[in-house]
Amino acid sequence: MKRYIIDAQTLQQPDFEFELKVGMELFEAMDMTDVTASDFTLTLTGARLSSNKTELSVSGCGTVVVPCDRCLEDVSLAVDVMGTMDIFFGDEAKAFDGLEVTLQRGDELSVAQFVYDSIMLGLPIMRAHEPGECNPDMLARISGMTE
Repeated sequence: MKRYIIDAQTLQQPDFEFELKVGMELFEAMDMTDVTASDFTLTLTGARLSSNKTELSVSGCGTVVVPCDRCLEDVSLAVDVMGTMDIFFGDEAKAFDGLEVTLQRGDELSVAQFVYDSIMLGLPIMRAHEPGECNPDMLARISGMTE
């Protein structure tokens, strides 16, 4: 998970930007067993707002493969990813809480949780095939059970 680490030197720059490829290793590290395949190209952008605050943004798009909520067959979903977090520099480190993190000067930052959360928030609530694309056998079984 080394690719998800931003070193202290980069965090001290006034602005920075880099591309991040995200595959299954992130979902496996987060124990997300619903995702069976993924491919994302994301851009991480940092902007120094003051001497002790940097804003980090993530944006991009990709796909995940998850079970369909209707028929349980795999469905590939396009996901737009957007997220922002604040990085503060202080005397006492505080863990990422979903919105911000506090680091001591010279600390590196893992963005794995931030990237994972941003991707998961981009997933639709109903993860399903388009109408007419579900497995007809499974739909027949389900409709037979509800009658």
